[in-house]
Amino acid sequence: MSVKGRRAYNSPQREGQANSTRRRILAAGEALFAERGFASATMEGIARQAGVSLATVYLYFPGKAAVLAALADEIVAAADLSVEHVEQELDPIEQLQIGARIIRALNERSWLVADILRTAHGSDERLTAIWARWQERHLAAIRRAVAALQARGGLRRGLDPDEAVDTFYALAGTDVYRALVRERGWSPDRYERWLFRLASSELLGIFAGDVPSAL
Repeated sequence: MSVKGRRAYNSPQREGQANSTRRRILAAGEALFAERGFASATMEGIARQAGVSLATVYLYFPGKAAVLAALADEIVAAADLSVEHVEQELDPIEQLQIGARIIRALNERSWLVADILRTAHGSDERLTAIWARWQERHLAAIRRAVAALQARGGLRRGLDPDEAVDTFYALAGTDVYRALVRERGWSPDRYERWLFRLASSELLGIFAGDVPSAL
């Protein structure tokens, strides 16, 4: 006599509810981190903000650091922020315009996560690890973008690709965005135009007056 194995049961509705609950928890965590600061936020507060039980929050995330890590992962995984958009473009100037637009959007969405990680890394091992991963991902994306420019023959003559990576990495970093937009009061539009024009000069050898005014 054979014994039939129990069939796995997957309910699209149940999966959708789980994803919805997870998103509510993440949104609650982000709102609480912004309102009270990461150190003062609690898992209990996140549960109240999300309208779920504390046990439900712990079912998805073992602690605040895991909530923050998931927020960082969601930003990085967003399809509209993928470096593939730069890689698929054939024209180097268009590549940089797309890159500047992506970096602007990335910084707009990630400023809270980046501020928390910048402040806490070095004092909390979990947050230090998240910060290191965040920086590694940023560097990897910059390397791919510069490689795409090089593949299209866009890098200015004599520019070492490693120097190009370091230059773009510095210009596109969250510290620069924070200084210009959040501290000096620049609009995101102005930041995007500045990034595009400066990157065009440094990476392509095209100076401000020669760059099309598409932005």
